[in-house]
Amino acid sequence: MEHTDPPFDISLNLLTEVFEIAPDIAVNLLNKDYTVLWANRVMSMAVEQPLHEMIGRQCYAVWRRREHPCPLCLLKIVSETRKPCVMERWLDLPGKERRYAEVRAYPVLDNQGLVKHVFEIIIPITDKKKDEDRHNKYVESLEKTLAELNAAGITDQRRTISGRENTGLTIRELEVLRLIAQGFSNKEIAGLLRVSPHTVKTHLKNIFSKLDVTDRTQAAIWAVSRGLG
Repeated sequence: MEHTDPPFDISLNLLTEVFEIAPDIAVNLLNKDYTVLWANRVMSMAVEQPLHEMIGRQCYAVWRRREHPCPLCLLKIVSETRKPCVMERWLDLPGKERRYAEVRAYPVLDNQGLVKHVFEIIIPITDKKKDEDRHNKYVESLEKTLAELNAAGITDQRRTISGRENTGLTIRELEVLRLIAQGFSNKEIAGLLRVSPHTVKTHLKNIFSKLDVTDRTQAAIWAVSRGLG
């Protein structure tokens, strides 16, 4: 029996049934000439455009208010390579806060193996990007701190602060202390150091005892006064 593609309206109905249940994921189907054929409600809400006003228009005009396709267009890449493409990118939508997303584009081929449509899935990962940026900044800050402490006389063997003010703080406790001085919460410190919140609490208890302070505010003041903040 000869294979035939299902009617297009049936395919769109199936897309609606499957992807309208995704709470945060924007999904759309584009023609290779950039025409929007279908989009889910999340996509409509993201660009603040009713679905009926999006269909039949060019995606770059609807979503970016542009007169021409975007410089780095996944639809163009997928159309030329006929292969799926995944890219992380910042999305600058008019009147919206800048968002970071993972965009996945998949080709829909015709019987001759040519790209007929492109299916896009846009997954928001702004929080993940911010966490990564914060972690990278922390690592840079930590490396700077360790370099300063080494220059001041920290020995790896004893893992303590040398000099007249020998507190007995370990390197890990110094890391926690610096983060306290920078205003991070226990949960955030746990995430940055890849440890459990319980471990952070244990470090705090040891820090308070060694510095002879009673709370994180006093510990932060101690750290800042010694250039650890």
